[in-house]
Amino acid sequence: MTQRNKRAGASYQGYVNQRMRASAWQWRNLCAILFHAAPVACSSAIRRMPDGGPTTQNTECRKANPLSSREWKARLAIRIAKRGQRTIVEHAHHFGPLRIQKALYPDTSGQMDLLLLHPPGGIAGGDQLSINIDVGSGAHARISTPGAAKWYRSGGHPAGQTVALNLQGGSVLEWLPQEAIIFDDADVRSETRIDCADDSRACGWDIWMLGRKRSGEHFSSGEMRQHTRLYREQTLLWSERVRLAADDPLRTSALGWNGANVHGNFWALGLPLDESLLQSCREIRRDGVHLGITRFDHGLWVARALGHSAESVRAALTEIWCQLRPALCNAPGIPPRIWST
Repeated sequence: MTQRNKRAGASYQGYVNQRMRASAWQWRNLCAILFHAAPVACSSAIRRMPDGGPTTQNTECRKANPLSSREWKARLAIRIAKRGQRTIVEHAHHFGPLRIQKALYPDTSGQMDLLLLHPPGGIAGGDQLSINIDVGSGAHARISTPGAAKWYRSGGHPAGQTVALNLQGGSVLEWLPQEAIIFDDADVRSETRIDCADDSRACGWDIWMLGRKRSGEHFSSGEMRQHTRLYREQTLLWSERVRLAADDPLRTSALGWNGANVHGNFWALGLPLDESLLQSCREIRRDGVHLGITRFDHGLWVARALGHSAESVRAALTEIWCQLRPALCNAPGIPPRIWST
């Protein structure tokens, strides 16, 4: 390639990046208008038909302090309950651009699929998201997102997300958000806490992709911090803390990420002691994915995957989830439709 063509290519890429940033802020401003992110906070109580099916929302708004134009605070609190043979959203409260997109019923078992939506599509520097989900006794919910989360450049301001999952006795929760993409120069702070009753069952995952290789962007500056804790009856069973800078030697070390740019954690609690099931999951293979599974004495399963594409890592973890789901949830291992759209 000639020097002139190289300069032209660099100029064009700079123009594209500039337009992407401008479009992102235009979309954020539009969402601020549509969802009243700055001037109001909304509390939504979902009305029900006699059979427990959702109808309309009764939204009550109150004044709130204006938010900075460069950062958003968004909160979503959901209470899930069992009514008759169905799991329903009993109550939902949201502040800012974070809400329920849709509740679906994929079969006749009464299990509910819940899609959570963050309309801006990305988390920028200074943004703080909070998700709190309570699952009532006997309820069964599978929660996912319609697309990948994007953590944008921080501009010197860390962005954060906290997730709290609380399960009451006899409940089942599957926490399966799609992957998170960390852009170059992002400063990510993510925390997840799971509190389980003694006879509740739960599984979930986190999938992180550093940079956007297909767009020619690498994670060359920035930092990711993630902390996951799982409790059963107030007793800590598992705590994992990750702090990874873009220039951390662990990214290339054989004892760390070993040159991979995608990492996934899958956890499950409430499975029976079945050696054949464990062996079957350990035999799962995917090209380009390093996969390992640990089963602790207290019954917690943790699977970890490293790879070079989010699709292959998610496919490996999905295969584990499909094999475990009948024993964990008494339901077939069929992925949600949204994952294939």
